[in-house]
Amino acid sequence: MRKTQIRTRSEWGSDLFIYFYLTIIGIVTSYPFWNILVLALNDAIDSLRGGVYIWPRDWTWLNFKTVLSIDTLSIAFRNSLLRTVIGVVLSLFATSMIAYTISRKDFILRVLFQRLIVITMYVSGGLIPYYFVIKGLGLRNTFLVYLLPMLLNAFYVIIMRSFIDGLPVSLMESAKIDGANDFTIYTRIVLPLIKPALATIALFVAVDQWNAWFDTFIFATKPNLTTMQFELVQILTRSTAQVGNIENIRDKIDTGGRGLTTTPESIRMAITIVATAPILAVYPFIQKYFVKGITLGAVKG
Repeated sequence: MRKTQIRTRSEWGSDLFIYFYLTIIGIVTSYPFWNILVLALNDAIDSLRGGVYIWPRDWTWLNFKTVLSIDTLSIAFRNSLLRTVIGVVLSLFATSMIAYTISRKDFILRVLFQRLIVITMYVSGGLIPYYFVIKGLGLRNTFLVYLLPMLLNAFYVIIMRSFIDGLPVSLMESAKIDGANDFTIYTRIVLPLIKPALATIALFVAVDQWNAWFDTFIFATKPNLTTMQFELVQILTRSTAQVGNIENIRDKIDTGGRGLTTTPESIRMAITIVATAPILAVYPFIQKYFVKGITLGAVKG
C-alpha cells in the first residue's frame, strides 16, 4: 500500500517562499514589456497626462495603424523575415557540417581547426578592416551582406560539436561498415539525433538576424534593403530628437489636442511591439530544446 508523504511546515514554508520569489521576479522582468504594450494601446494624448501603468485608460489602435502605414515598413518586414529564415537554414547547415567535421577523431587537422575557431572568439580585426573586407567582396548594398558574414559563429560551432561528441560512436561505425559515406552519415544519422542542438542554434541565429540593424546602417544604404530593427532605430532616433516638442504638445492638451493624433512616444511604443512580437512568438515552440542544448554545450564545451 502506498504511503502518503507528510510535508513538514519548513518544507511548506520553503516552497511558498520560492513561489513568491519567482512570482516577484516574473513580474519585475515582464512589466516593462507589458507597460510598453499598454502605452501602445492607449491614446497618445491621454498618455501624456501620465498615470497609465497597468491597463490602457483610453483604448485605441491608432498608434499601430500609424506605424503600419509607414511606407518602408512592409519592405523592412519582408527583408527581416527573409534574412531570418534563410540565415537560420544556411547557418544550421554550415555550423552542423563544420561541427561534425571537427568532431571526427580521424580528421588529421581536427585540433588545428578547433583552435582557429576558438581564436576568433577572442581576437577580432575591428570594424574598419571588417568594412573593407565586406567592400572588397562586393557585398555592400546586396542581400548577401545579411547572410554570409553571419553564416558561422564560433560559439555555436562549439555547442554543436559538444552535442555530436555525445552521440554513440557505434552508430557511425555500423553505418560505415554498411557502406555509408561521410555525407550519408551526416544527413541520415547525425542530423536527426542533434535536433535539440539544432533548435537551440536556430533560436540564437534567428534572434541575431532579427535584431540586427548595424549591418543595415553600415553596408545597406538602399531603401529596398532596410530591415525592421533599422526602422525601429531610426524612429527611436527621431523620437529622441523630438523630445523638446513634448512640452508644446502638452500645451495643446488643454485645447482638446486638436490636430494631434499620435506622439513620438506612442509611435516608439507601437513599433517596439511590432518589431519584437514576431521573435517572441518563436520561443514557445522550441523552448523544450533550448535548456537541453545549452546545458549540454556548457557541460562538454
